[in-house]
Amino acid sequence: MLMARGVTIRFGGVVAVGGMDMDVHPGEIVGLIGPNGAGKTTFVNAISGTYVPNAGSIRWQDEDLVGRTPNRLARMGVGRTFQNVASLSDLTVLDIVKVGRSVRGAGGGLRDLFASGRRQDDELAQKYLEPLGLADHRNTPLQMLSYGHRKAVDIARALAGEPDLLLLDEPVAGVAPAEAFALAGFVKKIRDLMGCAVVMVEHKMDIVMCTCDRIVVMAGGVKIFDGSCAGAQSDPEVRRVYLGHA
Repeated sequence: MLMARGVTIRFGGVVAVGGMDMDVHPGEIVGLIGPNGAGKTTFVNAISGTYVPNAGSIRWQDEDLVGRTPNRLARMGVGRTFQNVASLSDLTVLDIVKVGRSVRGAGGGLRDLFASGRRQDDELAQKYLEPLGLADHRNTPLQMLSYGHRKAVDIARALAGEPDLLLLDEPVAGVAPAEAFALAGFVKKIRDLMGCAVVMVEHKMDIVMCTCDRIVVMAGGVKIFDGSCAGAQSDPEVRRVYLGHA
């Protein structure tokens, strides 16, 4: 589904990502982990069109993604969330889903979506809010929700664009443990219900281990491991740079 080869991103003389390779197959959940400054979010930014690589290729279902805008990539089926929840605090949860729904034009224009009737609103809530445990908050302004629920709303917004590939950038960062494990369970449920592949950038290893099918580890802007969760735990280089030896 996604094939990245030799992706390199420089900021002046600093090489943030240096020759990164990664494949993502349909329907799998891939954990992208590594120490702070490893280049994980920078690499995801390249996949989603925020950054244009200085070198390398990124192909999506046999199309070249390099140079495509984030809006164009969203219409092609690449959705993402962000480390910091989008500042749409005055909107209700359902309205934020409508913003996400408008990205691919699947539900008509944004004006039409906001003027939609009760039946269409119910359908949107059932499809994108219920799987994330947000159905009871559909008419609640974002600013009234807990931080964990806000992160879930950002996932619902991305899902409403009907992505084939969902990029989650630290979806449980700053979230209380109980809410974090609930969100992790929702990620697997989303994959099973919608069939989309997921790349999840995350630091919490317990979340990664219980959610992901495969782990890719970055350090210093390059890939140092690609394999099973158990393999990552036992790999000497991963333990040295990230997990520790205890």
